[in-house]
Amino acid sequence: MAVPTGRSPAPAGPLAGIRVLDLSRLLPGPYCSLLLAQLGAEVIKVETPLAGDYARMAPAELGFGGVFEALNRGKRSVAIDYRKSRGRDLLLQLVETADVFLESSRPGRMERCGLGAVAVRDVNPQIVYCSISGYGQTGPHRDKPGHDVDYLAMSGVLSLLAPPGAPPAPPGLQMADIATGTFAAARILAALVGRTTTGYGVYLDVAAIDGPVSWLGTLGHAVERADSERGPMSGAYPCYGTYRTADDRYLAVGALEVQFWRAFCAGLGRDDLLPRQFDPTAIAAVAAAIASRRSDDWLERFTDDACVAPVRTPAEALGDEYVRRRGFGPMPEGPAPALGADTDDVLAETGIAPTVVQKLMRSGVVTGMQSAARAARAARLGAMLARRKDPQPQHTS
Repeated sequence: MAVPTGRSPAPAGPLAGIRVLDLSRLLPGPYCSLLLAQLGAEVIKVETPLAGDYARMAPAELGFGGVFEALNRGKRSVAIDYRKSRGRDLLLQLVETADVFLESSRPGRMERCGLGAVAVRDVNPQIVYCSISGYGQTGPHRDKPGHDVDYLAMSGVLSLLAPPGAPPAPPGLQMADIATGTFAAARILAALVGRTTTGYGVYLDVAAIDGPVSWLGTLGHAVERADSERGPMSGAYPCYGTYRTADDRYLAVGALEVQFWRAFCAGLGRDDLLPRQFDPTAIAAVAAAIASRRSDDWLERFTDDACVAPVRTPAEALGDEYVRRRGFGPMPEGPAPALGADTDDVLAETGIAPTVVQKLMRSGVVTGMQSAARAARAARLGAMLARRKDPQPQHTS
């Protein structure tokens, strides 16, 4: 079986010619570099030998199946143990060829490896160095670990994700992680544009809490409202919320403007509700009316101007021809790479002699395509020998 390299044809797009060294793991950083790859950047995923990105080992039985593949398609993988001095020096050689250096280690770890922003920018002053962490590189929480639900909680966003009076609950989608990756990508793009004027890269400190906090600011929650004033988007009014139908499906209603509320009331057959658009006591009347019919029946009755949509599952949404046509943007071609599958080629492109690469492989500083293929063959051989040693019982009729 061939070892997937993740290599794709020469990228097209506004970032064609931009090389990203991505040392990040799990979701925010890889999502950031995926967005850059979609714009045409060449992304080289730098992983440590043996384990690599933890997402490679995420258990499918717990719902994590396919995450690594989805986030890393079309990227290249080099496996370098940059914790060793020779590995660090090797990575710094790659830094000379790169435009972006992306990492998501605990604050201070890259500095201890000799790969902090100062060391990297000494080698390549034009590089954009982006650090992603939970709570930033400075401050009282810099060393605090966390995951998506923690960042949503600390930002104040988690308290807004449940209806009034209901306990906060994880949203089922890593909102803070995805926001962080998007936020980092936007700042990297801005830094690359700025570099065309200054000739120099910059250092970017992106925290997972930054995106959710910025959302509060745009919605006026940060200082304008008391905690009890959740605003019109919270489900506190009949014109904006979700309602159960007779077949136990849900409809989302977003009839905030007067003309949309008028169309909604017409479809509902309740013109008496027109003056009660922002009357919380009218929620029960709307809920009772919608509960009287099936979801499909309502969708036929409501015009587009009613701002009503079915609450779909992800599978239903992805099965929609319209959604499929819209797609996910120009996705990089090729599968996610096997660990270290592109090490040989990338190091050769950097000018490192094959004999040196082989010596580095023997010492464990790097692993590459050949060692990955050997590991795959060894695994298949081990499985075959195990079957011979413990054969399955023959079934007889």
